[in-house]
Formats: sequence, structure tokens, C-alpha cells
Amino acid sequence: MFYTLFINIGSLFLMMLPGYILIRKNILSTSALKDFSHVIVKVLYPCLIFSSMTRNYTIEGVLESWQLPVAAFIILFVGYIIGLTYNGFFGSTNVESKKSMLFQFTINNYSFLPLAIIAKLYDESHMAALILSTLGSEITVWTLGMAILNTKGKRFDIKSLKHLWSPPLVSIYFSLGILLGMHALGTSLNQIVNQHVTFKYINQTIYELGEACIPLSLIMIGGRMGKINFADLKSKNLWIVTLFRLIIVPLAAVLVIKLIFPNHPYQNVMLIVCVMPCAVASLVLGEIYGGDQKLLSGTVLITHIVALITIPAWLMFLISK
Repeated sequence: MFYTLFINIGSLFLMMLPGYILIRKNILSTSALKDFSHVIVKVLYPCLIFSSMTRNYTIEGVLESWQLPVAAFIILFVGYIIGLTYNGFFGSTNVESKKSMLFQFTINNYSFLPLAIIAKLYDESHMAALILSTLGSEITVWTLGMAILNTKGKRFDIKSLKHLWSPPLVSIYFSLGILLGMHALGTSLNQIVNQHVTFKYINQTIYELGEACIPLSLIMIGGRMGKINFADLKSKNLWIVTLFRLIIVPLAAVLVIKLIFPNHPYQNVMLIVCVMPCAVASLVLGEIYGGDQKLLSGTVLITHIVALITIPAWLMFLISK
């Protein structure tokens, strides 16, 4: 089973390779990569969210699945508690390094990489479950995550919560509004789409745009990793974060999730999120709010490389078909 999982996960990492090569060969510029990210975050990912949510959920189903965003929050909060404990006993005296380590202990790659893995292993309903769970993750990032980075430099204030109105989250809110409206009308979006040709083709266009999200996101992640300097991999703190992010934090999070949600139908989705590497978004957030850039970039690179082994190893023991 490990070999099968390794091949599945490895094929996803291969999809990152074009982005990595294009950046390293200077074929794709940093500014183009940023534009690329905007297209994914502001167009493709919202389309995927809307398509998955409206095709797989009713408003009753969403309310019954409240455990998913709660589980996402719990997973990140477990990392936060472990990070606080580590910093309390062994943390660096350097403020930027200390908060950067805590952020990497807390926030993992909770969306694009697990979405690609789930698309490989399960059906669209599991993808929709992950997307719903990201509501809890996003709220955690823009509250607890920003509080971690709020020590010096650009200050976090209430205006920073505008990120809770980012295009992906707005797409979740809009999808929930559509589902609520369909419930009030006593119908479903699928019924309306099937009855009107115009709506049918609009819905199909949204679906096809969403389908492009996963491969292009992986190329974008590869491009981001291509900007990282391998010389940044010498720090002891980097390897400490890697150990905790890929082994210790997942172990604790898995135990908590299995304890709190022992029989949840989408427990496998929660467990996959538990074992993810550091978030690529930490590079951007670290630049904005201040952080140890060598530590952030190094941990993103090395945890993704090592995760090629740890993710299939974890999943071999955790998931059931």
C-alpha cells in the first residue's frame, strides 16, 4: 500500500516540477508567479469551491457537517499549543525566529496540497468536505496566525480581518447563500441548471475553470519553492520545525481528531489535513508581517521534500478506503 500511496503522492509532486524549473531557469519571473497566484486564488479556486459546494451539499448537509471547520481549527490549534510549549522551553531568543517557528508549528498546507491528494484518492464529495473545512482554517490563519506574527514590524489590527473576505471565503459564503436560497425555494441548483440551457452552460464553465485549479496550484507551489535558496537548509531550527511539523504535531492532531470525531464520515479528510507540510503562504505572510525569511523559506522547502515520504507513510496507517 505504501508504494501505491507513494506513487499517487509522488505524481502530485511531479506536477510541481514545471513551476520549479520555470522559476530556476528564469523563464517565469517572480512578478509572473504573483500574477499566476492571483488567477488561482481569485478565479480558479473560487470556481472550484462554488462547483464542489453546490454539487455536493444542501444547506442541511452543511449544518450537519459543522464538525469539518471545527476539526480544521482544532488541527491548527494543536500545532499552536505544541509550538508554544516548545518555545517556552527551547525557543530562540531571536524574536523573528521564535514567532516564525511558532507560525510553522501552527499553520500547515491545509488547502491546495490536501485537495490534490483527496482528488487522487477519493470522490468529489470528499473534496467538498475539505473545502468546507477550510473555513475553519482560514479564520484561524487570519486571527490566531496573525496574532503570532504580531510582535513588531507591520502591526496586525482589525483591518487585517478583511482577509476573511478573500475571494475563496467569499465563494464559500456565496455558495452557502445559494444553498440557503434553494432550500427556501424548495428546489436545488441542479434542478434549475437542468431546466435552463443558459444556467447549464454557465455552471459547466464554472466547473471547468475549477478543474484547472489543482494542476495550476501545484505548478504555482513548485514556482514558489523554486525561489528558495538551498543554502537556507543548514539551520538547526529548520530541522526541528520539520520534525515537529511532519511527525510530532500530526501525531498529536491525529489522536485528538480520532478522540473527538471517532465515527465522522469524513474523518479521512481531517486526518489528511493533519499530516500536511508547512504552508507556502507563510512566505508571503512573513514578508508582510515580519519573520525569519530563511527559516520560513527553508521549512517550506524541506517539509515538502520530506513529506513525499511522510505523507504516504502516515496515510498507509491512517486512511481507510
